[in-house]
Amino acid sequence: MSSSEVAANENVEADTHSSYQIEERDEQAILGLLKDIPLLEDTSADSLRRLAAASEVRTYPAGGSVFERGSQPTGLYFVVDGCVKLVVSGPDYRKRVVELFHKGRMFGEIGVFSSLAFRTWTEATTATTLIHVDQAAFLDVIAIDHALTRRMLVTVTARIQHLIDAIGATSHHSADARIAAYIFELAESDKTDTEHEFKVTLPTTKTTIASLLNLSQESLSRALGRMRNTELLHVHGRRLHVRDPRRLRELAGR
Repeated sequence: MSSSEVAANENVEADTHSSYQIEERDEQAILGLLKDIPLLEDTSADSLRRLAAASEVRTYPAGGSVFERGSQPTGLYFVVDGCVKLVVSGPDYRKRVVELFHKGRMFGEIGVFSSLAFRTWTEATTATTLIHVDQAAFLDVIAIDHALTRRMLVTVTARIQHLIDAIGATSHHSADARIAAYIFELAESDKTDTEHEFKVTLPTTKTTIASLLNLSQESLSRALGRMRNTELLHVHGRRLHVRDPRRLRELAGR
């Protein structure tokens, strides 16, 4: 398959409906969903109940805005299903994707802790279901639940480190190396065994992934075409089948 053929297969139509059908304020259903969020796995039953009581389910179609630059924060978001992109505006006023939040991830914490207007945009890239936890209620819970506060600090610190690493990678590494590193990042987030052949699914369209990796859509397609031609991987829409993990790991600089 040539890079032009890869490009033709570039963006699989996003799902138009989330797989979760939950009443907006179904407290028991929300409690069950919160228990599955990695950050909240070891949270006390009392804290979870308080969070659930202050939460609501929000659904967005692909392309739906979660919050806009300049809007005031109202709470913390957890991704139940789908994917949300974080977008910034560069010095040239062009928008760039700097982070993707998929199932189990949280976002909006900067606004929750600072109470300052958002300086970024967030937008659903596929049909997405989120849990929105009221800002004041969340701050009340972490004020007394110190274990959750520590986990929040660990999570936010890891996120900052990841963004710093990503800046270095997109500044100095080739397109092929950036893509290889991102594939391993996806596999590790899903706890996939990468010692042998493995498969990953891109959480959103290749156009959005290209922006995240600071690549043009054409550069991403050409790089995937090269990887396919050298039997590193096979490309099926957003699904990638890694055929040679050892060589891909070397390409990623791991």
